[in-house]
Amino acid sequence: MTWTFKNRIALYYMLATAALVAAAYLVVFGVVRHQVYADLDAKLRYEAAKHVGEVSIMGPQIRFSHKGEWEEREHQEVQVDPVFVQITNGQGQLMDRSPNLKADQLMFNPLNERELLNAELRGKAIRQVQVPILAQGRPVGYLVAAISSEAAQHVLRSLETALLLSFPVVLLALFGSARLLAGRSIQPIVQITDTTNRITRDNLAERVPLPARADELHTLASAINGLLGRVEQAVEREKQFTADASHELRTPLAVLKGTLEVLVRKPRTPDEYVANIQLGIREIDRLTHLVDQLLLMARFENHAKGLNRQELSVLSCVHDVLYRLRADLETKRIRVDVEDEDTLPVLTDPYLVDLILDNLLSNAVKYSPAGSTITVRLASVVGRLHCTVTDQGIGIRSEDQGRIFDPLYRSDALQHKHIGGTGLGLSIVAKACAQLNIELMVQSKLNQGTTFTLLFPA
Repeated sequence: MTWTFKNRIALYYMLATAALVAAAYLVVFGVVRHQVYADLDAKLRYEAAKHVGEVSIMGPQIRFSHKGEWEEREHQEVQVDPVFVQITNGQGQLMDRSPNLKADQLMFNPLNERELLNAELRGKAIRQVQVPILAQGRPVGYLVAAISSEAAQHVLRSLETALLLSFPVVLLALFGSARLLAGRSIQPIVQITDTTNRITRDNLAERVPLPARADELHTLASAINGLLGRVEQAVEREKQFTADASHELRTPLAVLKGTLEVLVRKPRTPDEYVANIQLGIREIDRLTHLVDQLLLMARFENHAKGLNRQELSVLSCVHDVLYRLRADLETKRIRVDVEDEDTLPVLTDPYLVDLILDNLLSNAVKYSPAGSTITVRLASVVGRLHCTVTDQGIGIRSEDQGRIFDPLYRSDALQHKHIGGTGLGLSIVAKACAQLNIELMVQSKLNQGTTFTLLFPA
């Protein structure tokens, strides 16, 4: 039999219950044994006390006073539980005994005073007690009384045999019932396994059926469905990313190929050669920029393991990025207002923070009209640095705001063909913020502008 999860549950249940059953059996046997011997001992003590009162002491001789009456009763009555009695002196020499002992003698032990013990007489089990015979307050002999314990021993042996034989039967019944109940209990797990085995990359929409009861298995099925949902979204994003990336890579390659084909068809003037070569260089630059960003996203996982955290002035980082963007700002006559409330440095990775601010500010410049204003505001709120970048640009449609961080996604890309870009900048920003535990939020209104907010960790 294969030790499946169901069988292991049944085995553990059986072992635990077996210990309880064994303890219960021991208690039952102990209680019955105690009660059986308690009844025997009570009768034995009564008989011993009664016969001690029938002893007569005449000098060194100790005898029963009415022994003749015992012999007469033996002939007239059938004794079911006969009582055997004998008298010994202090040295253990036999002085007298009951007629039913005949030539036999009970066991005597001078050190075993008043203690009840098991012995044998004529090959039969008996229970006996030894009590002293007192004269003037000191013992002059001993009365040994015994009663048959065959019936009690038979009851105890029968009970012991019944308990020992029933124990393995109870264990087998427990194992079978536990295995049946365990099989029924884990049936939802079997259904979960069957469903997950049917789910493939091309069939991620299927979900695990939820059990009727809101128990641990319901929680497990819900968690698996949540995982499947996230996996499905990740695969869909991967498919979309692959399609978009291939399209973005093919476009500059197609332009380069077309430009070169035009150049080789017939001789051109020097100006035509220069114009087409410059077009090819621009496409190569675009292709290089796209590949660099794709490689940057691929390196994020490894970069997370070795973050170079150090104290950084975000204000200085903002000024560094604006210095690199000065040419674009002058060309579009865009003014940048930087508002700082004496914020303290933060412990973070300078490279990733520069990458985040560079993408946000370059996007703000790219999508802002000429002569507009970009506002960068730094403030400390409840021990956390808040950095906001606000532009007066074209804005983002509300239905697109949930997708702007997807790789290669551009909102209304066809309506803004004159604005260059790959759609990877905000995706890079989101990944970098996730690695630095920076909360990223966006608020935007179409044709009014956009505000990106960075909440640095405390």
